[in-house]
Amino acid sequence: MTFYVTTPIYYANSLPHLGHLYTMIVADTIARSKRQQGIETFFLTGTDEHGINIERAAQRNNRTPKEQADYVVSYFTKMTAAFGLDTAHGGYDIFMRTTNPFHYEGVSELWRRVAKAKTPKGNDALYKGHYEGWFCAPCAGYKTEDEYAPPAIPGEPPTCLVHETKLDRISEESYFFRLSDYDEALLNLYESRADFVRPEARRNEVKSFVAGGLQDLSVSRLNSSVSWGVPVPDDPNHTMYVWFDALSNYITAIGFGNEQQNRAIGFEKFWPALHLVGKDILRFHAVYWPAFLMAGGIEQPRGIYAHG
Repeated sequence: MTFYVTTPIYYANSLPHLGHLYTMIVADTIARSKRQQGIETFFLTGTDEHGINIERAAQRNNRTPKEQADYVVSYFTKMTAAFGLDTAHGGYDIFMRTTNPFHYEGVSELWRRVAKAKTPKGNDALYKGHYEGWFCAPCAGYKTEDEYAPPAIPGEPPTCLVHETKLDRISEESYFFRLSDYDEALLNLYESRADFVRPEARRNEVKSFVAGGLQDLSVSRLNSSVSWGVPVPDDPNHTMYVWFDALSNYITAIGFGNEQQNRAIGFEKFWPALHLVGKDILRFHAVYWPAFLMAGGIEQPRGIYAHG
């Protein structure tokens, strides 16, 4: 019997704070409890090190993106050691970094699988199109009209309601994941597994979001716009968009798509995982991630628990 628990992997554009520590302590407590029960347990935490947020933070601090990531990770290392959460103190089993070479291999394998897949409605799961709209870099998400405030001064960009920062206008070629075809499959998942998203209030929130209609999801950026990331397989003009890249860390960390990592840890041995997340990233974990896994033919997580 095995058990696998994860925290989110945190953006490497700024230093760790109490919110990061909170989820780590909860995951550490669960992991230690399982180990005391004699259950072989794997505990993951780490950093999401790709994307425009990292590029911009690196530019502000006169560093390369990798130097910026290394700088932030050094503070995570100090924090986890100080609170006894690191491997040396019996804490996490891996501090996952999306700049690890085995992650590049694993997420590329997932992309190839999804690119070959058909949706539940018989369409290609991935397709190339054109995106035009407003993008919030701190959210790492595209915004609809009800998710931003109009500008106070005509001609200025609107403002993200979450981060209160100006949005970027993006108009470029993009690969899209046909999320709109997964609405019924996702709702069936939530109904068949009442404990898949917890607590119940968050489950109802996710169900309502999906039932309201899903839009296809942009999963790449042109390399000329965002170069710091995993190249799209067979199309180096595109870089994988942050959520496809970041969410896949939960399976690449334990060996999906990389034989050496799989021998060392064991994807088949430990998957599926219990994901602990903050409420602000619940949608990505409870909607996007299950849909990606469906397209990739991979088992769903053990569950997703969102805290406040």
